[in-house]
Amino acid sequence: MSVKQQKKNVNTILAAVFVIVFICAISIYAYTILVQKGETDTETPSPIPAEVLLTVHVNSEVYNYTLDDLLAFDNVTEQGSYVNRIGRVSGPYMYTGVPMTVFLDTIPSLPTNYTVHAVASDGYTLNYTPDEVNGYIMTYNETGAEIGLGNFTMLIAYQEDGVFLNETTRGPLRIVFVDSEPSITFSGLWLSSLFSLEIL
Repeated sequence: MSVKQQKKNVNTILAAVFVIVFICAISIYAYTILVQKGETDTETPSPIPAEVLLTVHVNSEVYNYTLDDLLAFDNVTEQGSYVNRIGRVSGPYMYTGVPMTVFLDTIPSLPTNYTVHAVASDGYTLNYTPDEVNGYIMTYNETGAEIGLGNFTMLIAYQEDGVFLNETTRGPLRIVFVDSEPSITFSGLWLSSLFSLEIL
């Protein structure tokens, strides 16, 4: 075989090796891109922040509470009934929630003589005195007549009859008054769709 022919064979082999190396490099690059894309696609999505159900304002401090936060408190499950201004009685219903006194005890720098200013999601407001927060409110009979002061538990309720409250059931939070008996209180002290509290 002539030298010229040998050089031609060497050049052919080198060209073939170059093509093979080039194809391998392209394949490795493509594989790497696909693997990285696959890893990106399978990354765990960022968790969705829990919805804040209740905001509390005390002086210049603001505290936010989710349902999980409220579930972490000691809870009470008792009965509550109420009578409206025209004498119609509703209940008894079984409510589960956080006693207001237990809830307020966890807030730093709570004023000594405070008023609880409660706001519903539609802007309706109610003010509660310390006696009302501690459950000392009027009791009524089935006809709507006053029968004397009772000792109730003021509750930030999140369940009614074992079912979590929502926007269609005047929730997700409500202020209710409960006790171990199906005693009747005035509906004007109950607050649906509780949204925020301001401690004054």
